[in-house]
Amino acid sequence: MARTPGKRLISQQDNYVWLLLALLIFFFLGSLAAQLDMEILARVTAVSLTAIILVAVWSMEHYRFPFSLKVGLTLMFVMVEGGELLFENFHLGTVQLVSLVVFSLLTIIMASRQVLLTGAVDSNKIVGAICIYLLMGIAWAEAYLLVERIFPGSIPALSGENWRHHVEDALYFSYITLTTLGYGDISPVQPLARYLAYIQAVVGQFYLAIVVASLIGARMSDDSRET
Repeated sequence: MARTPGKRLISQQDNYVWLLLALLIFFFLGSLAAQLDMEILARVTAVSLTAIILVAVWSMEHYRFPFSLKVGLTLMFVMVEGGELLFENFHLGTVQLVSLVVFSLLTIIMASRQVLLTGAVDSNKIVGAICIYLLMGIAWAEAYLLVERIFPGSIPALSGENWRHHVEDALYFSYITLTTLGYGDISPVQPLARYLAYIQAVVGQFYLAIVVASLIGARMSDDSRET
């Protein structure tokens, strides 16, 4: 079927579907890269994911997001990935992690405003709520890596000079904490890291119980009124 002239491939009606697909591919390829010890695959995957996030952000054209904020997010991405991939400057690891945390938080805030504060609930917004949940896990993983870098020994399993070597472990720890699964094979041992862990567990449970359940309930109510 031919695509409607003037219609973009990714729009505000389906941007979160594409973002969810990108996140799932990112998690799989990241795990595969760690399993096979292929650092180049991990880097390419991270760049591709961030590019998809930027596309999802720029697709929010109908809502009141300042143009300067979108440009700022793009420049932040170029600075973080460019400094790492082009110059191999690992001495800027702390700056890179701070930038990644800020980038992720701004993306979550922008996505939340579109998903939670605009219009009727549709399938894209429900998918968007899932994407926000997954992005929360990424943001916390970056925060754990940052805390470990500033306060070495906070999470022993994430210790090391190059934080990129521990991204997969940080994501794993973040999501088992977010879901309160908690296997215990990775544990925070210093106060700030422990604080982040229990706050993440609380936020994760409240988010699922309140936000996602409310969106799905509102969607079902809309469907029942239409029938």
